[in-house]
Amino acid sequence: MGGWGCPHEVRGECQRVLGRTCEPGMKGCVLAGRFLFSEPTKNTPRVLREKDGSQGPREPDPGRKRHRQ
Repeated sequence: MGGWGCPHEVRGECQRVLGRTCEPGMKGCVLAGRFLFSEPTKNTPRVLREKDGSQGPREPDPGRKRHRQ
């Protein structure tokens, strides 16, 4: 089984979010929004969209008004 180490973790404490225990994917973490985590609460909507392959143009919202040009 493989592993990784965060360069911002020192003795279990995050050096980017001072005073917090290192939790990969937490708000302020360099990994947040860049990777898909097994814990759903740490996944951002953007990462979930990209995982599903729906990165293309969004369908227009029928309830949204368009500006005239």
